[in-house]
Amino acid sequence: MKRWWAVLLGLSGMVAAGQAQAHTCSVQVTPLAFGAYTSPNGPRVDSAATVQVNCTPTYLLLACTASYTLSLSAGTVGTPGARAMAAGTGRLRYDLFRDAARTIPWGDGGGGGAVVGGSITSGLLGLLCAPGTNSHTVYGRIPASQNVPAGSYQDQVVLTITY
Repeated sequence: MKRWWAVLLGLSGMVAAGQAQAHTCSVQVTPLAFGAYTSPNGPRVDSAATVQVNCTPTYLLLACTASYTLSLSAGTVGTPGARAMAAGTGRLRYDLFRDAARTIPWGDGGGGGAVVGGSITSGLLGLLCAPGTNSHTVYGRIPASQNVPAGSYQDQVVLTITY
């Protein structure tokens, strides 16, 4: 089982497995930016970011499949189930979801929400598995009616891929 961490705010990279027959995966993440929030008592603000998973599966029993899970940390400011961005001492609540309706929290499998799973199945190129790609969307929401001081609010969420 390999783990790789990427900052949700834009870092991308790759982890190569140590064995010749093990699959490799990498992720690329677009930044999640909410834009302006009106305080006090502003309307909710929604945004989204894309997580692209690239894997070259392992050839095993005539199949080329790589399974993985994606988890999101609570962030550096908030706690599981209560994410927040900070600007000085100000805190602006926000949430991250797995679905466009923003009803299923995306987290680390604990109190902050479930992980997202996926798999990539590809064909053979000779005796090697072809690379494949899956895209996932992180849906963000700043709830309405928060009263916070003016500022540039930020948080850092770590995306972990386990495969």
